[in-house]
Amino acid sequence: MTRLSVSLQFGTPECHRWRQAFFDGVTVWAEDLAAGFVHVAKRYGNAAGNRWLKRNAEGLVDPQRIYNRFAPIAADLKKAVAAIRNRGNTTIEGIQAASEWLAYVERSLVIGGFNCTQDDEALIDYATAHATAVENERARLIGSIAEHNRRLRLGLLPPPLELPPIKGDTASAQARHLAEVVAKSRNPLSPPPGGIPLIAVFRWQRAPVMSIAVADALALRKARSRAAVHGIEPPARTGSIASQLGRLSCSLWWRRKLRRLSGRRLEQIQREARRVHAQAGIYCSDMTVERRRSQKHRNHALLETLEAINQEGQTYTLAELAELGLANPDHRRAELMLRIRDTEVEARRLGHVGVFYTVTAPSRFHPVNANKYWNAKRKRYQYHCRRNRKYDGSTPREAQQYLQQVWARARAKLARDGLAIYGIRVVEPHHDGTPHWHLLVWMVPEHQARVTEVLQEYAEAESPEELYDRRGNKTTARFDVEEIDYNKGTAAGYVAKYISKNINGEQFTRTGIEGDDKDLYERSLTEVAPRIEAWAATWGIRQFQFLGLPSVTVWREVRRLTEKQEHQLQEWEACTRPEPTAAERFHAIRRAANAGEWAIFLRLMGGPCTKRKDQPVKPWRLMAQDPAGDGISHGTGEIRQGIDVLGRYGDPVQVTKGLVVKGRYGVDAEYLTRLYSWEVRSKDRTPAASTPGRGEAAAPWTCVTNCTGVDLTPRNPFPESPDAEVLAAQIRRFEEWRSSEEVRAEMDDVDFETRAAQAAAKRLIQHDATARRVLAERGIYIEAPPFEPEEFYPPELC
Repeated sequence: MTRLSVSLQFGTPECHRWRQAFFDGVTVWAEDLAAGFVHVAKRYGNAAGNRWLKRNAEGLVDPQRIYNRFAPIAADLKKAVAAIRNRGNTTIEGIQAASEWLAYVERSLVIGGFNCTQDDEALIDYATAHATAVENERARLIGSIAEHNRRLRLGLLPPPLELPPIKGDTASAQARHLAEVVAKSRNPLSPPPGGIPLIAVFRWQRAPVMSIAVADALALRKARSRAAVHGIEPPARTGSIASQLGRLSCSLWWRRKLRRLSGRRLEQIQREARRVHAQAGIYCSDMTVERRRSQKHRNHALLETLEAINQEGQTYTLAELAELGLANPDHRRAELMLRIRDTEVEARRLGHVGVFYTVTAPSRFHPVNANKYWNAKRKRYQYHCRRNRKYDGSTPREAQQYLQQVWARARAKLARDGLAIYGIRVVEPHHDGTPHWHLLVWMVPEHQARVTEVLQEYAEAESPEELYDRRGNKTTARFDVEEIDYNKGTAAGYVAKYISKNINGEQFTRTGIEGDDKDLYERSLTEVAPRIEAWAATWGIRQFQFLGLPSVTVWREVRRLTEKQEHQLQEWEACTRPEPTAAERFHAIRRAANAGEWAIFLRLMGGPCTKRKDQPVKPWRLMAQDPAGDGISHGTGEIRQGIDVLGRYGDPVQVTKGLVVKGRYGVDAEYLTRLYSWEVRSKDRTPAASTPGRGEAAAPWTCVTNCTGVDLTPRNPFPESPDAEVLAAQIRRFEEWRSSEEVRAEMDDVDFETRAAQAAAKRLIQHDATARRVLAERGIYIEAPPFEPEEFYPPELC
């Protein structure tokens, strides 16, 4: 017999119905609540059991409702709820803790009215709806400018009503209280009660005149509130009102923000549900990996549909161009390894020492602990994962921000002490998705001890009690240091595995090193690389950053001028006549960059730890301009007053044109590196008949042809007329479709909207004498509106 059946033995039928209302509200936990009620009722009576049930069942969340609402992750939520319930000291405490966590899950996974577990199509529709709502609100405010100013001119705008705080626990109670307050408040335009002087009743104040600028400001205020309700950070206030409104009324802006926010909240719920660790989805959840894979497929499909063409007629798809750049993981890994290897060459030439540091976040950032043990049956190490009781719910992004703050304080201390370091920082996740840092830096040998001391001091400042094990020995869990031993290998070899692991897992396996193709958790690098890439993309974490080295933008820009551009470079120098010292520096740097000699490039740029303002070459950035354009900003649709190109949201666009080289006596020389101007267009455009093919000059873009003997025969002639029987069947199906209830209802709605629109247009034209005169000239006569008497005011109000 179930506990629900036993509970019917206590109390009257009214008590049974009263208790059943609690049980029906939380069907998953009904048996446990009934067991608790029976236990109390047997000892202290039915009334005590009812009091216990009311006290403990109120406020509980029905798990089944949460599971149904977030069906894609229902299985993970059930496992997490079962674990939380079992951790409670008593059954009811575990149920209450699980219910509280489910309420938190619902608040996290619902952004405004959007469910984070819905597909991308639903997200796109939701983003479009809110962007349209912002635009409609602005249009409504602009449309009410004339009415507002008319009422202001006639004195019909009362002062704003100062309402007291609204009372009530529910929306209905608050609405009733608001209606009561408004009903009891006196109308400012009604006559005052007898005996009260008029001057004591009215408070005269000047209302502002409504304009488009005021309407934009009001619309922006509401739009920023709409974004804040969704947990989305509104655009920076430093931008113009038009720029902010342009973002808030753009569906693409809402789409980007919602995708980022929903992805992070979903992943955080997966981490708190213990679905991200060495024994489950390592580094990130399986759902996040799948979402990232789908996103990359969408991006690749989009790039395949777009093509870029330059002034020489060379045409490539954006997917092909992406494969040629750093979006290709092989190219990205090769450039990183080249810069590290040659930086090490220059460091050894200068006599500097290299040190490898590892910095980890405190225990409160880690949701799961992994204990390593030897599996004798499988003859390999495995990990036993368990919940970390010190975890406070922090996200990987918050852990990254903590590490950045630690590094900022340590870097400031090093700068104050005059200790210079340079190298690379690599960020990678633990098995539970918490980031940690690897620092490969070089320094003067005399500074090594002090640099290590400063970094360790700031890395171990928080929660120093965590640094010791149960035996009282200090561990390296938070800070580890290892000096580069060139007898064992190079510095590039120390970080090669970390770089490969964080890009695509492809590397040359080093001979003599067992398990070089696996990570710390015995997983293949090619298997975990997509998970780490998805982790970094979801949380917006920069994986690689160089310290104290020259600008890589200069390196990449100067490498654009290869031997094929030698003639254009000579023509540029002939026209600009650069200062000789600047030209000599530029050509030396160009030779080193094109030869792939980062060490020589580093030396020519001033060496390690040279400030950017002291480096001889820097990027040349200008405002984007289009003097030959059509005078319309294609980002905003507005007529441009100058030749500056504006972005999608009306902001000026700054682009890199080349390099600026310092010369003698403060004379700089500019070098153009962007020799091609590209136009991105849809790939669906059919090329002209004379187009020779990809990579060659395209056909002339003209609207006429100079060819003779043009064949005017249609390429797709009309099909023959169908048989009578087929045509009769088609007509019959069409009539059945037109006579269906759905179509008739839809046609009625269309007819009603058409008549409403016509009536509204007629009312507008009736009040516009110019419009009536223009239509009368075309033979369309619209009657003037009926006479409206002027508004009357009592003498005492005039």
